[in-house]
Amino acid sequence: MYQQQSAVALPSHEILMQLALDDPGAFEELRSAMIEDCIARAPQKTQFRLRQLQFRVDGIRRRSRSPLGALLKIQSLMWDSYFELYQELQEVVRYGRGVAHPPREKPKRSAVRNARIIEFRARAPGNGG
Repeated sequence: MYQQQSAVALPSHEILMQLALDDPGAFEELRSAMIEDCIARAPQKTQFRLRQLQFRVDGIRRRSRSPLGALLKIQSLMWDSYFELYQELQEVVRYGRGVAHPPREKPKRSAVRNARIIEFRARAPGNGG
């Protein structure tokens, strides 16, 4: 298993709580540095996926009305991922027991999606434009 010592040490819960109360900006800087350190220590082949996930988490945090709302949405994201992985594992187990067909390979997500393009016509001057 891949494991490397962190360059940024995790302070105790009490210190983190006090920092968040006294200096939220410094807390966010530390949080960002620790996340970046964690991603940087991950194997190269997984770093892009981790950055995508962190981008998604940061977006949820920005759009949420409260920290609790962000927590619930991020937790839901985590559980969705867990259940998807669990279902795939169960499919492999059933296949191993001869109960199911071979696990299906998921189709690769294409950068180009099928879409119907609609044309927007320029409004004539003086018509609410």
